Amino acid sequence: MIRSSFVGVMTSATAALTALVALIAAPGGTGTASAFYMPGVKPLTFQDGDEVPMKVNAMTSIHTQLPKDYYRLPFCVPEGGPTMASENLGEFLTGNKIQNSPYTINMLKETYCQILCQIRLSKVEARNLRMHIRYGYHNNWIIDNIPSAAIGLTEAGQ
Repeated sequence: MIRSSFVGVMTSATAALTALVALIAAPGGTGTASAFYMPGVKPLTFQDGDEVPMKVNAMTSIHTQLPKDYYRLPFCVPEGGPTMASENLGEFLTGNKIQNSPYTINMLKETYCQILCQIRLSKVEARNLRMHIRYGYHNNWIIDNIPSAAIGLTEAGQ
C-alpha cells in the first residue's frame, strides 16, 4: 500500500511522476525504467550558432507576493512590441505571463557586452525602477523552455 503525505492538490504531471516512481519502487516491480513521456514537452536539438529562444515571465520578489509584468519597467522591448508566448492553458491558469524578449542567444557562441538598446529614464521611471530593486524584484527568464537561475548575494556579500 502506498500512502501519500502531500498537502494540497497535485497536478496531473506530478501525479503521473508519483505513480511512475511508486510503480518502480513497488515490491515485485521491474525496478528499472528506460523513459517516460512528459505531456507538452518536446525535446529540441540545436546546432552550433542556432538561436536558442529566450522568453521573459513576470518579475517576482521574496519580499512581496505581487508579481509585476516584465515590461512594466523600462526594459528593452522586442521589435513590434512584446507578445504573449504562453504555450498552454496551465501556464495561463497559474498566472504566468510569458512573453517574447529582444535578447538573442546562440548555441555555443559566447557574446560579451552587446548593447541591446539605450533608454533615458525620467525621474519618475528612475524612482519606480529603484523601488522595484529595493523590494528585491528579479527577472524570470525562460531559456529553451527551462527557467533560468541566478546566484544571489546577501547584504553581507556572501
